[in-house]
Amino acid sequence: MTAMADVARRAGVSTMTVSHVINGNRPVRDETRARVLAAIEELDYQPNLAARALRRGRVGAIGLAVGHIEHPYNADLARAVTAQASALGYHVAIEATGGQLDAEVATWQRSPLFYDGLLINATQLERLPDGVRNDFPVVFLGESMSDPAVDHVAMANVEGTRLATRHLLDKGCRRIAMAGGSLTADTRMVTLRTEGYVSALTEAGLPVDPALVVRTAGGMPLQAGAATVAAMVAAGTRFDGVVCTTDSYAHGVLRGLADAGLGCPEGVRVVGFDNLPDARYAIPSLTSVDPDNENLVAAALAMLIERMEGFTGPGRSITGTCSLIERESTR
Repeated sequence: MTAMADVARRAGVSTMTVSHVINGNRPVRDETRARVLAAIEELDYQPNLAARALRRGRVGAIGLAVGHIEHPYNADLARAVTAQASALGYHVAIEATGGQLDAEVATWQRSPLFYDGLLINATQLERLPDGVRNDFPVVFLGESMSDPAVDHVAMANVEGTRLATRHLLDKGCRRIAMAGGSLTADTRMVTLRTEGYVSALTEAGLPVDPALVVRTAGGMPLQAGAATVAAMVAAGTRFDGVVCTTDSYAHGVLRGLADAGLGCPEGVRVVGFDNLPDARYAIPSLTSVDPDNENLVAAALAMLIERMEGFTGPGRSITGTCSLIERESTR
């Protein structure tokens, strides 16, 4: 087992300096701190959390792990978590995992070094991984966590796209595409949102045309959304409505429609998902599913703080609500 002295040797400092970095009770130069933290991560050092808690109490910080911080949804999520946590007296540090499973696991593993608890918006991690502490406060936020041992606040992914698809059906659309996701591997979010789309079509007695369930080779959502339209047009696929997995994807779809000379909403109606602030300012303004992020964040923080205050009960799961905000893209 790695000891504090091993970390000190690797970083070229004293054990007292390592202790100061971990406990934050003495000023340490930035360069020295960086060497110590690098050594801690390289050696997978796990301090005695119980002893540390007795000495210091809480650190007053919560970690928030997201896939890509440059994605508008994740930026808005970070804003909501930071604002609400700050009002509760907690600092929030953001960890970007790049949507990679190993990075999500590594963030969980090292979080006890720096935070009192962790909120994680995972794209790949669906079960409690091997090698992590199951006594450290963690709440999953947004995606569907299938492990009942882990606290989870889920977004209404299935109901949201069901609402969006029904809305387009009510507007008279009958050739509705489902846009979003990867040719290589869908995330849990895409799978659930596609399920809602399929459910609404089935309830309406309409077949699911595989040509209308469109995946792309990857890239950022804006480019992928535009590429989706280009691919359908090039293939001669008829469509009069598009349900998008995210607002960012929908903005790309709007661009693709404009490039193809297809009007929105007069030719093709479009619905996004997330109801981000940009939706109001798109041309046309974007109809979108609102997943009620503020209440999702409030529920997740309440769960996390309960764990941080000593709750040791079984894992809990909450699914939020959603609503459809109609704007110009479907009128």
